[in-house]
This record gives sequence, structure tokens and C-alpha cells, in this order.
Amino acid sequence: MKITSILGSPRQKGNTAKVLNTIERFITNDNEIERINITDYDINGCLGCSKCQEVLDKPSCIQKDDANNLLEKLIESDLIIYGTPLYGHSYSSQLKTFLDRQVSLFKFIEGKDKAVSEMEMISLIAGKPVILIVTCQGPEENNTEIIKLLFDKYCETSKTISLGKFIIPFCTDDISETKNKSHNVIKKIIQVIQDYQNN
Repeated sequence: MKITSILGSPRQKGNTAKVLNTIERFITNDNEIERINITDYDINGCLGCSKCQEVLDKPSCIQKDDANNLLEKLIESDLIIYGTPLYGHSYSSQLKTFLDRQVSLFKFIEGKDKAVSEMEMISLIAGKPVILIVTCQGPEENNTEIIKLLFDKYCETSKTISLGKFIIPFCTDDISETKNKSHNVIKKIIQVIQDYQNN
């Protein structure tokens, strides 16, 4: 299985990276894993020009940055893992920019002025399983509801299959201070991935 993990944190040695590193170590057997560290790439914000909607079978954004190549990697993946710290109850700005550019994976055929659920559209990553991992300094309750809702809406638009939204709360500069809690969540994520592979 080809797995793409996306580190949406500007800190490549931070808590989110440590969580992804641990998960990747446990799922390497029989899997091809590619890590995308968002800050290694040049990804501009979406221009809202809709030029990507003129070509139905590929991302086709007109911007000459790294986004199209990264989007092709998502198309080729069997499983996508998104990792982000919680910033302002949402994704990191780096990951949010990349998620905005994914609009070129979703081709809106009819009903552009309607709710997503009422549109006729094509998703180039439809049916792919996706996972969200969020690290945050505070608690999960009254803190992570917005990012969970955003991810649900992303899955609805992209027609992907959510395997779960996993929150690791009370992360400090040293995730080992929340060792038991973080390890329990990480074990759940690994189990979810293994269960998906076995089904």
C-alpha cells in the first residue's frame, strides 16, 4: 500500500513530526511511505480563478509552483495522513494553503451555486481513505470542534473516506510529558491503518 503522510507543521522536529515518525515506523512493513513536509515546498495560495476546472482528468492549476506535483502524489496514494498542529482552532496556515489548492482535484460539473451535497462533481481522490492527526497545547474539548468539522467538510467535498480524526491534547515542547495519552492515540491510529489493510 502506498501511504502519503503530510506534515503540516512549520516545525519539522516538533510534536506533530514526532507523532508521524512513530506511526511511520510501525507501518513500514509491506507499505511504501512518502512524507511530504509542507515547508519543503513552494505552495502559493489559491487564486480563485477556476482555471483548474477547465481540465477534468488532472489537477491542472495554472500556477507554476510545487502544488500540482504534490496533488499528483495524492492521486497515486492508497492512504493519506494529514498531520497538523492546532492553530487558532484550525489547521496550520501551511496545511490550510495546501488544502485550498486541492480544489483543483475537485471538478464541479453542475450546481456551482448550491451546497456541495447538491452539486454534480468529480473528485480525483474519491474513495481514498484519509486520516487527520492534530496535536494541540490545550484540551480536546471546547478546542478542536472546528478543525474536526472542517475535516468532515473536506471529506464530503473530496469524496474521501475518513478513517478518523485523532487529537493529541496537552502537547508541550516535549511530547514525552504526555507520553501515556499520546501513545494511546498513536496505537489507535496504527490499529486503524492495520485494520483497513486487512479488510
